[in-house]
Amino acid sequence: MNRATRRIQSDIGAALKEAGLPPLKWYDLLWSLERHGGQLRPFELAQDTIFEQSNLSHLCKRLAAESLIEFVDFDSDRRGKVLKITAKGRDLRKRMWSIYGPMLHDRMRAFGKVDGWQAFIDAEQDQSGQN
Repeated sequence: MNRATRRIQSDIGAALKEAGLPPLKWYDLLWSLERHGGQLRPFELAQDTIFEQSNLSHLCKRLAAESLIEFVDFDSDRRGKVLKITAKGRDLRKRMWSIYGPMLHDRMRAFGKVDGWQAFIDAEQDQSGQN
């Protein structure tokens, strides 16, 4: 299952890159914000996405530099911040989904077929040179 997941993520990542879009992890962060009303505190985002805090911090700064998210003051605590998705971030997430969504659905549909897992295992063995 781990190999299947990595393979699917790799294939989708390559398709995104070929389309001139950013890495899949950007999608995960943008989608998490969008599905939670457009904003979350950093610790909430870390819990939702399962990113390590240091990786999340770096990624958020990168997305903020691209104007995809913004840091805004938390209403009840000026020291705290909320991460908020921008219109540009929503647009990018939708463009990424136009590639990610169909590929994901296609790959998952294959596993639902009677021979889906065996076909995947055979493809993995052929690709790695094992028969």
